[in-house]
Amino acid sequence: MSRHGEIRYVKGKRVASPEYRSWQMMKNRCHNPKCESYAGYGGAGIAVCDAWESFDLFLQDMGRRPSLRHTLERIDARDHYAPHNCTWADKAQQSRNRPGFVKLTMAHAKKIRELYASGEHTHGELATMFAVSKTTIGKVCRGETWVYE
Repeated sequence: MSRHGEIRYVKGKRVASPEYRSWQMMKNRCHNPKCESYAGYGGAGIAVCDAWESFDLFLQDMGRRPSLRHTLERIDARDHYAPHNCTWADKAQQSRNRPGFVKLTMAHAKKIRELYASGEHTHGELATMFAVSKTTIGKVCRGETWVYE
C-alpha cells in the first residue's frame, strides 16, 4: 500500500487509482525527456505547478474523476498544469480544446477575407486576432475552407 492509499494489489498485481495514474502521467510528460510525449509537454515548456508535485495536493485540488470517461485536461493547452488551468474532461470536451480546433463561423471567414484583401494584415496577425493557426487563415483566404456564396 502506498502512503496515499492510491496503490493496492489485486491478484498479485500493483494497481493505482485512475487519479494517481493521471498524476503520474502528467508528471512524466513534463519531467521525463525519455517519455514519448515529452516534446509536446516538458520539451515545449509545459510544467507542473510546484504544489502538484505532491499527489495529495493534486487530489485535493482536482478531486476524483466524475466518471471513467474523464481524463485530466488543461483548459488552455498553452498553459501549465495547475489548479486554475485543469479539469476532468471527456473525449468530446478535449477534442474541442485542442490547439488545432477551428473556432470560426462563416461571418469570421468573411471578415478574415476582407481584412486580408485590404492588405493591412498578414496571415500571422489574422491568426492571432482569430485564435487559429496561420494554416487555417491561409485556407480561408484561398477559399479552401469556409466557402460562402
